[in-house]
Amino acid sequence: MSTAGDVVSQGYQARKEGRLSEAREYYTIAAKIYHQKNDVLAYAHTIRHVADIFQQECNPSLAKPLYEEALEIYRSNLQTKLLDLANAIRPYALLIEERGDSTLAMKLWEEARNLYASLRISEGVSECNNHISKLKRT
Repeated sequence: MSTAGDVVSQGYQARKEGRLSEAREYYTIAAKIYHQKNDVLAYAHTIRHVADIFQQECNPSLAKPLYEEALEIYRSNLQTKLLDLANAIRPYALLIEERGDSTLAMKLWEEARNLYASLRISEGVSECNNHISKLKRT
């Protein structure tokens, strides 16, 4: 029997090769395993990847609730790594921005920027600043 980590690895490889539907299935299976084991942070990380794939497949309505669930878990768990939180906020901010909610998108980009800044990840800070600047012009 495969472990959740094995299934995630298969999902990663499938995604890397552009087999998005297959990758999403692997990540979904892994998420179920993590959920059953009550490994909430691994579950959150995995459903965030499922949401990312839905975004790649141009299906934001299926991605949105998964991002929100992942963020809820990350924000309520003291063991959450700041990078995981920032990396979950970023794609959710993109989705919200694309949907036209400038106010919420701005808050999300600012939160992500602050997290990336605290981690000294200049690429993340720069991307967030670009989106914030763009939103301020609209």
